[in-house]
Amino acid sequence: MSAFKEKFRIFSKLCTEDYLIRYANKGLYKRSIKELDNGVSVTYTWNASSVSCQLSDGTHCTLENTLDHWDCSCPSEHICKHVLIAILYDQREYMAEDSMNADEKHALDKYSGISDNDRLDVPKDVSVKESVSNLVLNDDPIEDPHSVSREIESRFCWMTESDLTMLIKSYSASMIEEVVFRLRYPEEIKIIEDSLLTVHLTSQHIEVSFTEEASLTKALCKVPQTAGKMAKLEALLRYRALKGLDDTDALSGRVYEAKFSLQTVQECRMMLAGLLKTGLARLPQSYMAQLETLAIAAHSGNLPDIERSLRGIQGELQLFFNRHIRFSMQSMLDRVSKLYLALQVLEEKQVSALQQSQLIGSFRSKYYTVPSLHLYGLGADAWETRSGFRGITYYFYGFDDEEIYTHSDVRAVYYDDQQFSYTEHYGAFTPWLPHLTFRELAGAEVQFHSVKVNEERRISSGEGAKLTILPRSGVETLNMGKYMQNASSVLHEESRTFELFTAPRERLAVIKVARIVDHNFVKQTQELVLTVESATGERLALTLPYSTDWQTMIQRLESGYGSQSLEHFYAFVRVEPKRISPISFLKGQTVLSLKLDIGNGRMGRLGRI
Repeated sequence: MSAFKEKFRIFSKLCTEDYLIRYANKGLYKRSIKELDNGVSVTYTWNASSVSCQLSDGTHCTLENTLDHWDCSCPSEHICKHVLIAILYDQREYMAEDSMNADEKHALDKYSGISDNDRLDVPKDVSVKESVSNLVLNDDPIEDPHSVSREIESRFCWMTESDLTMLIKSYSASMIEEVVFRLRYPEEIKIIEDSLLTVHLTSQHIEVSFTEEASLTKALCKVPQTAGKMAKLEALLRYRALKGLDDTDALSGRVYEAKFSLQTVQECRMMLAGLLKTGLARLPQSYMAQLETLAIAAHSGNLPDIERSLRGIQGELQLFFNRHIRFSMQSMLDRVSKLYLALQVLEEKQVSALQQSQLIGSFRSKYYTVPSLHLYGLGADAWETRSGFRGITYYFYGFDDEEIYTHSDVRAVYYDDQQFSYTEHYGAFTPWLPHLTFRELAGAEVQFHSVKVNEERRISSGEGAKLTILPRSGVETLNMGKYMQNASSVLHEESRTFELFTAPRERLAVIKVARIVDHNFVKQTQELVLTVESATGERLALTLPYSTDWQTMIQRLESGYGSQSLEHFYAFVRVEPKRISPISFLKGQTVLSLKLDIGNGRMGRLGRI
């Protein structure tokens, strides 16, 4: 027997009824069996790495020892009955050969005078009756379910015992990264154990069937091409997690590559050390140019987060040199301390590749497809940066993982001919539903399917996502977990120290408010302060900085605009150093985005919510 013929015979033996039905379908399998029973035959020509199969009906197939690669002369683009017939015919021929060999062996034994007792290796002091009794007991047709379970576990033990790094060797880093991203979302899986071990990803409606062979390429999945390959890996990793295995280290080694300029890291750390030694009072303004030079070097040295940190310090220093009232010494110390520690850790290179990549960051966010997202609109906030960008950010609470998601509509306005109308963009239609405006989306409850999301849980407006509007629940009925806070916990949150290996994120909270007890515009700081009170008497100051864009909103809130009659609602706020800024007010099924709704005169008086 040729080397490939032996490989194909092993593969053919593994092609059980379950295997072929899951790879093709039940109807195709039955038609193949019927044609074999009606007399279709196959002639095989064995090649070095394939077999040419000539069917008696004139069809020609070329097969390998896997169903991932095949070719057939029929016009079908998917696996066809001819491929199944070629495999099933070989199985029947193989079984016939085995049966013939067994008959020949029996005849040879009988001719040689070998008794049945000798063949069964029965000891001389044991009677034939006893040996037959033992044989019957050992071949009990009633299967023990525990032994069957142990047999299945032994056949598929490779799924938990094999070296994962070898199993995922054929996967690219980007594919593994996307699968790892999907694992952060909960997914119900069902396990079906028969001749194959099938993992059913319930919410995605995907089935992956694994064979006894320790290979992901041999697994069956009807999802085509790259998506199917990633589904196989996801099913394996979720199965391993179900069995209590932690694959973080093995996956991190393939996903994260920490390549950066060590010289730039050293130069940045030395410069910050000089800053801490000199102090702000004696710091020359020429230091700003040094920061800019190092920021450019960090960009070239593949250190995106270091570049952002340097520019953040640069912005704080500019406020200091301008003696601006919004300069914060605490914010400056936090920025310098975190960057210095990050540089020191990168320089010492004593942490994992994952942690190094977290300190380095990335220049562009990568977006990955999430099968499903159930979101609850929390409102929208309009903003403008000093660097010349304007935008609106929409906030949602995610029921699936109990986290906040955002979608931002941003435009650069630093060119003379570029403008951004908040009113126009707020009233524009969303890219997912042509009849749904962003203003309606901000206060809706929705279900996304196949939507792309990045590490910071920002939702992409790219094509392919499907959006369904759901009946909106009243905010009072929701439990938003860690985001639902009271006045004291929010103030405690404000003083929370930074974490080195996590990206900085907005600090957001939902506070239950009994009433607004005071509103006051502070001329010195140009801020409107709303003092709110909880049902237990706790008070909290909510601050809105003045801007010409929000002049109408500030004036309306300062004059009351229904706030005196507004009671028992929720305030969605952003927690910042030295202040807490309200984004929206929520009550029942209604959301009021302060800047965009009050400033544009929409939704009537504030008290109506």
